[in-house]
Amino acid sequence: MLETLRKVLLLGLGAAAVSADKIREVIDDLVKRGEMTAEEGRKLCAEMLARSEEERRKLNERIREQIRDMLKELGVADRTQVAAMEERIAALEQKVGELGPEKP
Repeated sequence: MLETLRKVLLLGLGAAAVSADKIREVIDDLVKRGEMTAEEGRKLCAEMLARSEEERRKLNERIREQIRDMLKELGVADRTQVAAMEERIAALEQKVGELGPEKP
């Protein structure tokens, strides 16, 4: 299951990288053909890359939410719950230690 989640995340990151390269490629082609100036190309590229980055960020957040929901459904403890359990265990160990030495 974790391997599947890792693959989904890598796929999203790979798609973002490919789209950035493709954006640059298309804009470079438009500039070479004279359909826009180099300055217009730079501005458009920056705008498109910013949009792409925002979409990637939104996608990653949706993936994180889905992973959290899946882990919750599976009953996996989150960091806060694990920290609380560690504190309870430490308190219990201290109380057991106060009861007296261990007997073999």
